[in-house]
Amino acid sequence: MLDLSDFLMNCLLKYKLLLIFLVLISSCAGDKNITDATYFGGKIINPKSKGVYFYKNNELLDSAQLDIKNKFLFKFDSLQVGLYTFEHGNEIQFLFLEPSDSLLLRLNTWDFDESLVFSGKGAEKNNLLLNMFLENEKDDKFILNYYALNDSLFELKIDSLLQLKKLLYKQYREEVTEVNPLFDKFMNAAIHLPLYKKKEAYPFRNKMALKSSKYPAISPVFYKYRKDVNFKDEDLQNFYAYTGYIRDYLRHISFEKTIINEGSHVKANFIEATVNHLHIDDLQSRFLYEGMWNVMLDDQIIDTETKRAQHLFFENCKDANLKERIDKLVKASESPKKGTPFPKLQVFNVKDNTVSIHDQIKGFNTVLYFWPKGTRQIVDLAKRVDYLERKHPTLKFIGIDANHIDYNWKAYIKANKLNPDNQFRLDTKATANDWLLINYSRIILVDENGILQNGFTHFSNRRLERQLQKLKKE
Repeated sequence: MLDLSDFLMNCLLKYKLLLIFLVLISSCAGDKNITDATYFGGKIINPKSKGVYFYKNNELLDSAQLDIKNKFLFKFDSLQVGLYTFEHGNEIQFLFLEPSDSLLLRLNTWDFDESLVFSGKGAEKNNLLLNMFLENEKDDKFILNYYALNDSLFELKIDSLLQLKKLLYKQYREEVTEVNPLFDKFMNAAIHLPLYKKKEAYPFRNKMALKSSKYPAISPVFYKYRKDVNFKDEDLQNFYAYTGYIRDYLRHISFEKTIINEGSHVKANFIEATVNHLHIDDLQSRFLYEGMWNVMLDDQIIDTETKRAQHLFFENCKDANLKERIDKLVKASESPKKGTPFPKLQVFNVKDNTVSIHDQIKGFNTVLYFWPKGTRQIVDLAKRVDYLERKHPTLKFIGIDANHIDYNWKAYIKANKLNPDNQFRLDTKATANDWLLINYSRIILVDENGILQNGFTHFSNRRLERQLQKLKKE
């Protein structure tokens, strides 16, 4: 039953937020460009940081600070119609804005997406887009129960969900006078592509669900929807529904080639599939970069497949920055090598004394990890290290930093409640080891005899847990 006091408070809050816009707009009534101004603001309950960040195509356009009441406001004098994202804390969400929109939001960070509600001009389309996102998240869990079905029954389940979502959007279109064609494109992508994504994953999920040694036989009409997907749609290249589908489609193609050609490797085939099937330069480069990361972190892939993936990447990636990053990764992965003693390395401890890493790892099965630059990455990594230290108390975890000045390094050790006895800093001016000066959280596994068991892995590596278990047995 709805609590009347809560209802009245919510109404009052929305009224106050709307009043902000009315005051701003009325104060600018003499401005001939006022009809083109776009406003975006609102209130954040239980904020996780002091700011809100506004992006277009992953590029930061503007930022706003929360006031003492945790409210914020953006004003854009000439904003193009399209998809945007806003970020607060570690969370992001999509917005669709048109010139002269005055969009308000209210959210509680304790339940970010589920608590988010839009009001004001432009609210209807953004609430619809948000609700479709939430429904797609629910489907991810719901459909897990259906992967054991045969392809015909699975397709019926997918089609029924598709029809419900199309009906919801049809009702919306009947209630509004005009729908922007670009918004229509995003909504259709949000309706169709997450369900198509599940069909791409079906053969592999079905095999797992049935604990079968074989993939299911699937009728070719099961994939008839593919002809409707535009692999050259630049408008959608940063939209979660589009990139999520494209990624799973490329994985599917990669697995198919791996099954047919047993000598190939699925992660190298992902690189090849990206080159052959994805025709948007920026998105292709991002997927090639993502694919190369997975290749570099796979300790099971043979050298010839790694070389094939590298060749395809450097021949086809059109982003110079991403190519430079992978080039550094390739060089870093080549030194030090598995099965060799860990190189001599002098570092500073928190008391600014020079110590040898050899003295720190002697007699211990050790996880050496390297800190990235970004604040968010540092926080996430600190949480991951804390979890793994508690799960693997017989392993020694040692952090090495090569990216921060002394003051900042000591500050984040304290802020993240790290054990200072296991934290060290490189003298970047003195070291000649390029493999150490990489901005990502690389992991090197060293056994109690000081021999490298894995010289190049990462906390995001799915095989890391297996590698840690193996290290404990060395």
